Amino acid sequence: MTKFASQREPLFASLDAKLNDAASNAEIRIILDPHFKAAGTTASTTQVYEVTGRTIRTRLSGRVPELDPAADAEALLHVAWGKPGNPLIAHWTALWLVGQWQGQELGMAAAELEQRLGHKKVANLLEQLPGAATSPQDRALLGAAWVSAIAELGGGAEVRKLYSAKMTQLDVAEVTGALGTTPTELERKWQMWMYSYLAGMPPATHKMTMPMDMPMSK
Repeated sequence: MTKFASQREPLFASLDAKLNDAASNAEIRIILDPHFKAAGTTASTTQVYEVTGRTIRTRLSGRVPELDPAADAEALLHVAWGKPGNPLIAHWTALWLVGQWQGQELGMAAAELEQRLGHKKVANLLEQLPGAATSPQDRALLGAAWVSAIAELGGGAEVRKLYSAKMTQLDVAEVTGALGTTPTELERKWQMWMYSYLAGMPPATHKMTMPMDMPMSK
């Protein structure tokens, strides 16, 4: 338990710094339960924790327990920004705050996935439209990358607006309403951000299904 706690302290400090130390005086409560089973989630089929406020529940296994950094991020976001308006957006925002995906920088991991799958529009990420052929894991990665695009192009305040907006039917209309933008501009910025990462990557080994009709701003 001591080793587990010591490993979390630097993570806590790193995540809190990205939130301008808004949660520096907060404490996260982690409950390690050998019989824990996560309830069904739309964020990822492999998620093995649950976050309620600043309390994290996860399974106890192994000599030194392991816990996804996104759990800490989700709890800290609750302290810094309050209750999220939508659980899926909360998960994507937590992944953005961590900034890593399976040991790789988030943007590069998303760009590699884009090379394999082709471009996924914002509407497809939000609504998981029929025929999307996107696994929950891939959707989580691309959703987190989309939040990263909002942060880089619009600033942290835009991410906070998205995080706090109460959206029961997650779709483009609700998101554009929360951010005060248009569907065309929302998609244009997402494609522009993704293309900037793709431009610095080695050529794909197979033909990519990238859209050629990138919308232009007016």
